[in-house]
Amino acid sequence: MKDGIINVYKPAGMTSNDVIYKVRAALGIKKLGHTGTLDPMAEGVLPILINRGTRIAEYLDWDLKTYETEIELGKRTDSLDITGNLEEVSSVEDITEEDVIEAFRKLLPENHDAKNPLPTFSGMLDQIPPLTSAVRIQGRRLYEYIHAGEEIPEEIKDKIRPRRVWIDSLTIDEIDLPKIRFTVTCSKGTYIRSISRDIGETLGCGAAMTALKRTASGAFNLENASSLEEITVVAVKAGRVSFIDEEKTKVKRNVPFGEEIPEDMEKFILGADFPLTHFGSALVSPENARRFLDGWHLGYREVKMMEHPETPTWISELGREAAEYDRIEKERNIGSHPGLKLHPEYALLYRIYEELPEGGRAFTGIAKHSDKYHKLVPEKVFKRI
Repeated sequence: MKDGIINVYKPAGMTSNDVIYKVRAALGIKKLGHTGTLDPMAEGVLPILINRGTRIAEYLDWDLKTYETEIELGKRTDSLDITGNLEEVSSVEDITEEDVIEAFRKLLPENHDAKNPLPTFSGMLDQIPPLTSAVRIQGRRLYEYIHAGEEIPEEIKDKIRPRRVWIDSLTIDEIDLPKIRFTVTCSKGTYIRSISRDIGETLGCGAAMTALKRTASGAFNLENASSLEEITVVAVKAGRVSFIDEEKTKVKRNVPFGEEIPEDMEKFILGADFPLTHFGSALVSPENARRFLDGWHLGYREVKMMEHPETPTWISELGREAAEYDRIEKERNIGSHPGLKLHPEYALLYRIYEELPEGGRAFTGIAKHSDKYHKLVPEKVFKRI
């Protein structure tokens, strides 16, 4: 086994790169990548792609992510969370629970759910990215100014435009003023700390995010996540790594790096096809699998169709809204909206599996439906020959 994904539960206080460092040492494999950075203060699921598994990263833009969040009213910080520099403290004595709910209503349309005592909201949201975000303007990311201790120039701030994202659901879990806890399921590119800021500004008192946990990212969730500790324990027991400091934060690799996933680590590994849930799937014979790997097109009579691609409703809805917005913006001649890349071509993609003699199946690659040939054309090959 050489390729796959390991879904790691990142603890608070570590960077995503710190997690990569430890997993790289535990696996003994250099080619790793994650599917979305978590801030050091945040905890939660962090899928890490291994070897050829890194090639599926571009296909995860349709994945919705779920976060459990806590914010505190009455505090403004430069980073929009509690780890930043405190800029202002305001009184929240006059704010009521109904004021909080009304602030969320101004942010998003409300859904009436009889199961929830507190409201749930959903819809499209145009939000200003935080000044600590990775948005790149004139060749430099915004957070680079902060890390360098520099003020962001006003001409750069003027170029920060709203970004359109999809909030599939936002449920208020508890209002215990000045604390508010809510759960958000949202599209890629959503800044939870921006939601915190907007609620605070609507209430006129400011707000800072005090806790953030990512409980799901597409098909990855708490149930299929592995702790960093249990992964490291297995590697230490096998003698592949050893800790080099008393806090057990740094590890030393005792044997050379390679490409093979150690056998004792395979229990943590998910297949590279695991998160591609929106794609269709087709089964092919070993002979046609070899032809596919050689770049041949597959006729529909040569495959056993198992599933057709499914486009999430929010992708279609956001696409219509974005097209209308772009039309208006073009008429005003002020540029197009910097919203999500919706990738409509994903609706044409299929996972290709080889039918194995013993009755199982092996993930071979990704094919794309071609209107020109009316066949499945190889997009990416994953099986090693």
